[in-house]
Amino acid sequence: MAATISTNSSAIIEFNQAIKDYGSNKKIGPVNLKIKKGEVVGFLGPNGSGKTTCIRLILGLIKATSGTVKINGFNPISNHVEALRNVAYSPELPNIQTFLSPREFLNLISHELPYFNDNTIRQNEINKILELVGLREYSDVKVGKLSKGMVQRLSVAQALIGSPKTLILDEPMIGLDPAGTAHFRKVFRNFASKDHGTVFMSSHVMSEVESLCTSVAIIHRGTILFQGTVAEVTKKVLNYSLIQLETSPLTPKTIQKLTKIKEIISIDPTLNKPKNNQKTTMEITLNEKDVDIRPLISDIIVKSGAKLYTIKQNENMLERAYIEALKEKDGGQH
Repeated sequence: MAATISTNSSAIIEFNQAIKDYGSNKKIGPVNLKIKKGEVVGFLGPNGSGKTTCIRLILGLIKATSGTVKINGFNPISNHVEALRNVAYSPELPNIQTFLSPREFLNLISHELPYFNDNTIRQNEINKILELVGLREYSDVKVGKLSKGMVQRLSVAQALIGSPKTLILDEPMIGLDPAGTAHFRKVFRNFASKDHGTVFMSSHVMSEVESLCTSVAIIHRGTILFQGTVAEVTKKVLNYSLIQLETSPLTPKTIQKLTKIKEIISIDPTLNKPKNNQKTTMEITLNEKDVDIRPLISDIIVKSGAKLYTIKQNENMLERAYIEALKEKDGGQH
């Protein structure tokens, strides 16, 4: 039977009422989810929420009990080759043969790809990928002697070889040091922007998702709670936003002026009690209006004679929204 492609060509990954029933009262779904070309999507959820099942459904490793799952417009079970062409996967805690070196492992992988029928091209690609993931100086060290972070780099390397268009990444930052995390953040951004690729990554590291991903999807107990940009999701879940300030100590009169700003719900000036006239850090809670009142806050503080060192939107709103979303779903049990 000839393969038929979905008419919705803009969706690289698409779940439509997909259910996986394992029996014994364990069921994932119905899941409805669409990932478009060029997106970097953070897939969030607690352990046992269905993230791994969804990834296995995408890769055609298991079959949906009902509903549909498509990647590149094809069913990954009935049209496995067409669906997963130009798709690469990096697993969490990969089980790579310890007697191989990174170069040997990538050479083995590359022989399974149709792009490298010339050995010179193959070796040039392997060198490029080893350099990209920071493994060039470890290219001939046996995997068994590599650190956990280095093995994780190799897992990403084998996904990147062969110029894929879609990356499915399961906890890609696990085991990486801060420098490695920052480097891979840049690699994935370039993959999406310069190479026009699509990234679908599961993660528990909210700060990484917030800084890297163009959108997020939160799954809990087998259903998608929210999907959208970080700003959209946080706004749907939370009815407030936060601003953090670092100033010299403010007088009660200045704080009183700030409280009169109608967008401000509360001010917490006790996050860091100053000693000997040092800097103090405070947090201002705002209502959900989109008006940026940072210039007004800055003006009041500077005119009071105090020093304003930093003023910024709180960068951990996704984590707060995630916790609140799960708490609301579970009736406040988190």
